[in-house]
Amino acid sequence: MFTRTKTVKSNGKVYRYVQLVESYRDNGTPKQRVILNLGRKEDFDGSQADEIASALKKHTSHLAVIDPEEDCHHKWAKNYGDVFVMQRIWKELKLDELLDKLLKEREYEFDVKNAIQAMVLNRIIDAKSKLSTYEWLKEEVYWPYISELELHHLYRALDFLIEYKPQLERDLYNQMVSLLNYDCSVVFYDCSLVDMYGESPELVNYSRKGEMQFLISLILSRDGLPLGHEVLSGNTPEINTVEETLSRLKGRFKVGRCIFVADRGMVSQDKLKKIRSKGYKFIVGIRRNQWKEVNTEVLARPGRYKKVSENLRVKEVETERGRYIICHNPLQATRDKEIREEVVAELTEEIENLDPDSKKAAELYGHRYKGRFLRRLKDGTLRIDKSQVREDERYDGKYILLTNDPDLDKEEIATTYKHLSQIERSFRSLKSLHDMEPVYHHADRRIRAHVAVCVLAHLLERGLERKLASGGLEMTAERALRTLGRMKAIRADIDGEPYLFRTEGNEKINAIFKALHYRPPSRVERLAD
Repeated sequence: MFTRTKTVKSNGKVYRYVQLVESYRDNGTPKQRVILNLGRKEDFDGSQADEIASALKKHTSHLAVIDPEEDCHHKWAKNYGDVFVMQRIWKELKLDELLDKLLKEREYEFDVKNAIQAMVLNRIIDAKSKLSTYEWLKEEVYWPYISELELHHLYRALDFLIEYKPQLERDLYNQMVSLLNYDCSVVFYDCSLVDMYGESPELVNYSRKGEMQFLISLILSRDGLPLGHEVLSGNTPEINTVEETLSRLKGRFKVGRCIFVADRGMVSQDKLKKIRSKGYKFIVGIRRNQWKEVNTEVLARPGRYKKVSENLRVKEVETERGRYIICHNPLQATRDKEIREEVVAELTEEIENLDPDSKKAAELYGHRYKGRFLRRLKDGTLRIDKSQVREDERYDGKYILLTNDPDLDKEEIATTYKHLSQIERSFRSLKSLHDMEPVYHHADRRIRAHVAVCVLAHLLERGLERKLASGGLEMTAERALRTLGRMKAIRADIDGEPYLFRTEGNEKINAIFKALHYRPPSRVERLAD
C-alpha cells in the first residue's frame, strides 16, 4: 500500500490529487486500486493523515499513531554500542560458564556474574571507583541488570572473585588453550609497579622509586594474552618475583620457556647479570645513553629496517652483550619532530635578550627536556645547541631492545615488547582504589580482587582486538570502544508502553560490527513493564 499523486487536466487546467493505493494481482497480472482519495495535493495537510490513522487505530493492533506531545515521553539516552559488544566478547570467552561452575555450591541473593561483568566492562570502557562504577551503570550506559544490583553487591562480588581466583585462572587458561589457540611454548613475564594513595595496607610499601606502591607480576602468551598473575608487596625486588611467581604459576599451568620482559625503567647491568645467573632469558628496553656501546656501535651501525606493521620497523645488531633490536615507529618519529621543533621555536623566543643571571635562565638551562637544546656561552648567554638538535633528530621514533634469547625473531621480540604498553594501560586505572570507602576497602584482599578485575579486562580488550584483526580491521580496543559508544540506547514511553530505540550506526561503527561478524542490536525493542 502506498500513496501516489494523480494528475487530471480539465478546461486547460492541471489538478493533482493524493490517493491511497493498493497493489494486487488479477490472474497473475499486477493491478492497482484506489483505497482512499485524500484530496487535492496543494490543499493536502499532513495532519489529515494523522487524523485518518487515529480513526483507524482502534481497528488494528499493528497501527501506532503518536502525538509527540501527549503520547511520546523520552526518559534517557545512554551509551549502548560499547557495552553491547563487550558483553558479546565476554560470552564468547565463556566466562559465564566458568563462573557458574564456581558458583554451583554457593548461594547468593544477587547475581554475582553480572556484578563481576559490570566491573570488568567498566574497567575497559571508563575505569572508575566502585561507587562511580555503580553510578555509571545506572546513569551512563544501558545495562538492564542494574536494577537487580546494589552498590554493596559489587564489593561482595570482589570478595568472591579473589577467593576463587586461582581456580578461575586455571579453568580460564585451560579453556583459552583450545578456544583462542594459546601458544604456551614460550611465555613472557612482566612486572608493573602501581601507585597507591590514601590508607595503605600491608601490600603497599615504599618501592625502589621511593613511592607507596605494590607490584603486579604477570605471565603473558606470545600474543599478549594474560595467563596468570600475582600481586606482591611494593618493596619486593623484581628479580625475586621471577622465581616466586614462576614456581606458583607453573604449578597451575603447563607453560614452556619463560622470558622476562621489562621496560626501560627497570633495567640495570646488575639486574641483567642476576637474571642471566638464574638461567632466564629476557627482553628489556634500553635507553640510548644507558651504555656507551648503544650510541657508538648499535645505533651507528648501518642496515635496513624490516617492516612489521604501519607503525613498526625493526633491524638487529648483535654484540657481546646480546641481540639489540632497534625499533622505529614512523608515526612517532613525526610526532617527535613536531614536538622538538615547537620546543626549539619557544626557546628561541624565550632566550632572546634574556639576562643570563636571571632565575628564568637558570630554570631553562636546568629543564629536564628543554635544557638539552641549550648551550651556555662563556659570558653565560644561552643559545640553541644546533648540534644537539641534529643529534636528537637521529633518534626520532626509535627505541632499543636487548635480548639474550637466540631463538625468537626480531619481529616477535619487538611485538612482544609493544604489549607492555597495553598491559600498563589496563593497570593504570588502579589508582582509583583510593576512591573506595570506607577505609577497610583498602584491605589486601580488595586490592588483589581489583587487580583480578583489571586482568580480566585486559583479556577482553585483547580478545576484541584479535577479533577485529581477524575481520580485517586493525584497531585498538580503546579506539573501537570510543567509536561504538556513539551508538546510543534511547528509552521512550510511547502511548504508555516502554520501548528501547537505538541510534543508527555511522560508517565507522558499521565497519566494526562487520569485522566482528556481529549483528547490531535491534532498532526497536519492547521493554517489559
